[in-house]
Amino acid sequence: MFLTMLLAILVVAPLSGPAHASSKKTEPATEEPAKNAKPEIPETVIVPDPVSLTIVLPKSGAIRQIVLNIWLEAQSKQAVPVIEHNLPKIINGFLVDLQRLMYRDTQQRFETREPGKRSFKYAAPGLLPPPPPKTEEELAAEAEAVEAAKEKGEEIVPELPFSPFAPVPNRYFAALQNKLLQTGQTFLPPDTLRSVQVRMFYDFWPGDAKSR
Repeated sequence: MFLTMLLAILVVAPLSGPAHASSKKTEPATEEPAKNAKPEIPETVIVPDPVSLTIVLPKSGAIRQIVLNIWLEAQSKQAVPVIEHNLPKIINGFLVDLQRLMYRDTQQRFETREPGKRSFKYAAPGLLPPPPPKTEEELAAEAEAVEAAKEKGEEIVPELPFSPFAPVPNRYFAALQNKLLQTGQTFLPPDTLRSVQVRMFYDFWPGDAKSR
């Protein structure tokens, strides 16, 4: 099953982009979401058209049609046009990965599940609301910290932009996102692509539908 295979090959893979080296690290953001704040898609997130593929098993002739919504999260606003420019190559790389992984999964589901019980649906966790904007005092304190670090010959790595994506509790899709992230990064400069998010997955078996 492709999901099991993903776990096996990605068990030691990190769940985020490469780390930034620094002699001094910033503390993780701890702001609570602003009251009545509504989730929104930041400017650093790219939402391509849905990705679709068809799997055909030669011996049985079984057909499985799959659709995924895959979003790409950039490290910064400046990285967005770089990702968009390379998007056709990135999506094609995703399709190569998915075709290979889904073929084995399709074969396994066809052999072990009854018609009408082979489909698999997945929806990602809802988006997180943004934190409240920083106060003037907080911004001033951060500026002072940067200046103090410069005087000591140190560097403070800026915080990454807010991410609306909650951790994925489904370990199989967390592993799939990791795999796609690794693939996407091969087409881009370092520190460009922050994450790949599978927001939705569903499939359709035409042969099963006809038999019902």
